[in-house]
Amino acid sequence: MRLEIRLEPERLGILPLHYREALQAVIYRHLPKEIGEPLHDGHYWPSERPLKLFVFSQLHGGVRYRPGEGVEVTGPVWFRFASPDRTLALGLAAGLLQFGRVRIASLDFAVREIATLAVPEVGTEVVVQALSPITVYRTLEVEGKRRTQYYNPLNEEFGELVAANLERKARALGLVPEVEATAASAGSEAGPDAGMTQRGPLLRVRPLGVHPRAKRLERYKGTWIEGWVGRYRLEGPPELLRLALEAGLGAKNSQGFGYVVEADLRRTREAGAG
Repeated sequence: MRLEIRLEPERLGILPLHYREALQAVIYRHLPKEIGEPLHDGHYWPSERPLKLFVFSQLHGGVRYRPGEGVEVTGPVWFRFASPDRTLALGLAAGLLQFGRVRIASLDFAVREIATLAVPEVGTEVVVQALSPITVYRTLEVEGKRRTQYYNPLNEEFGELVAANLERKARALGLVPEVEATAASAGSEAGPDAGMTQRGPLLRVRPLGVHPRAKRLERYKGTWIEGWVGRYRLEGPPELLRLALEAGLGAKNSQGFGYVVEADLRRTREAGAG
């Protein structure tokens, strides 16, 4: 289920550049306790590793980046939220409407409207646009020290890790039979979204015109995270493609990474022709 949450600032001002922590806090704060607590602790879905199957976008609308200052709020703003769990999404909507106002960092906003957005019927292919950066990585050991290796869309590992991550989500929801599931590499020092398939990925990911300027460096709780916006062609089973639209692509979705929407195909074709 997908929501668009529209907010009216009670006063104009500046948000920190890295406000996603504050936006994530708004989400947890307005969920019903019986959902929010197990979700926060990673126990809402049974899985071999904690899963938090929701994703949200950055703020859009009346926002403007001001170098050296932050993000200026100049008028009404909106952000998107999605989850394959309808109860979770409806619980958030009810909580936001009940309180009627939210605080993001130092600015207060009135909740003006929450709209439900239909998830399109998809076949075996869809082109998506990232509204927030997609991030995938492995945790490697180099000279006795652990470090995080991020991958860009031109790396083969980027598509492999996006596919493995989405299949793990699908397994937790029972959408992918265990016999077809992604098997984690034995003895690997890979990160939480790593994995290799024995029969090839169920999902194929191809970047469409992703340029170096699509790279984003975002900070979350003091850690810098590399991600990529842009357009991507996804090919795979319809249930996986729908899950990408409701649970996000890549890692750290519950921190505001990897929110994707179906792209404007006309613009995609024009870009390809160029």
